[in-house]
Amino acid sequence: MTLSWNTINAIAQQYGDSFYLLAPSRFEANYQRFLAAFQSEYQNSRIAYSYKTNYTPLLCQLVQKMGGYAEVVSGMEYDLALRIGVPAERIIFNGPYKQLGDFKRALLSGSIVNLDSSYELTMLTTLAAKHLQQNFKVGIRCNFSIGAEHYSRFGFDVGTASFQTTLQTLRAMPNCRIAGIHCHFLAPERSAAAYASIAEQMIAIASSEFSQENLDFIDIGGGFFSPMRPELQMQFPFVVPSFEEYGHAIASVFARAYPEQNGPELILEPGISIAANTMQFAAKIIDLKPAGDRLIALAAASQYDIKPTLSPRNLPITVYPSVANNMSTQRQTFDIVGSSCMENDCLYRGYQGELKPGDYVVFDNVGAYTNVLRPPFINPAPPILSYSSKHEIKVIRRRETTDDIFSSYSFTAFEQGVPTA
Repeated sequence: MTLSWNTINAIAQQYGDSFYLLAPSRFEANYQRFLAAFQSEYQNSRIAYSYKTNYTPLLCQLVQKMGGYAEVVSGMEYDLALRIGVPAERIIFNGPYKQLGDFKRALLSGSIVNLDSSYELTMLTTLAAKHLQQNFKVGIRCNFSIGAEHYSRFGFDVGTASFQTTLQTLRAMPNCRIAGIHCHFLAPERSAAAYASIAEQMIAIASSEFSQENLDFIDIGGGFFSPMRPELQMQFPFVVPSFEEYGHAIASVFARAYPEQNGPELILEPGISIAANTMQFAAKIIDLKPAGDRLIALAAASQYDIKPTLSPRNLPITVYPSVANNMSTQRQTFDIVGSSCMENDCLYRGYQGELKPGDYVVFDNVGAYTNVLRPPFINPAPPILSYSSKHEIKVIRRRETTDDIFSSYSFTAFEQGVPTA
């Protein structure tokens, strides 16, 4: 779909002054390109899509259609995977906090559960003793030094005695098998070389600590960069790797370790890398005004719509000038600010160009940690719309309403005698 002021304005007339635009075909292309970068060197590579990054059901359904695993970190995400038809055995349950009911359901259904902490081992011991006829397969999240300032807070530290105790406990359960090992680090600079080092350490751990297990998988997590426009790449103080560079660096380590291509399944958990550039966000410019030495452009949106993590980086932006407003403009420097009442609500700092009321600004790379993290703050969340090359618009998520936000609150608490303070 080719965007123009006329097309964006026509959408806005029906769906409101701000909205997400989702390109499912780009998500599919990213998925296939990412997977191919690994399978070209180590065929036994698979994707487990990180639901937490963007759990829009359409994207999760595309992963299911393309044969990927669902990587979930909560009962809510587990429910979603089942609802869209993911077989339980193709769900990988990660995360530091697994509630007992969700933990039991996942294991009894045959899902892969990667243990993160000792309390899970306690739950598993009790569960296995009660279901002696059930065979359980689990993974272990491994924690080790990757050269960062601090150790990760997740997983079992492989250099401790408690790690050995964990292995002994698991091996003593007759109906439990250690099926794989898992890790997930935000590698330094997220470089390909850093991930290659992590892969080497995971293979070494598999060889030294799990030689008797004949592991089904080695899961090295995610955190990989996504494709991005040059103006965003320039804001990082290092080179942003491509899918192909990640694939070569990591998969070649596995290919060398398992030259017959018969080693454990290499599982990758991309989220940002395949989702970030699949969504854009369009917002209308409402007004311009001076504020001291700044020029302010008010947008019908909030920074929470495009970067709820409050990243200081400016996302790539395209301005579509209004054809309905003929006011003369000149190139100036603007801060494009949001519609909330927070002083720091700024969508883009130092935009240099021409702007006027009625223009639309479209932000790129908003497909990761945006709609899933966007808080119900001041205004309901904008809709998510998908578009195709045939200019077809479909509502993926409608605009939230007041009822959506307040339906879980009680409006009769005071009448029932509940104190107000």
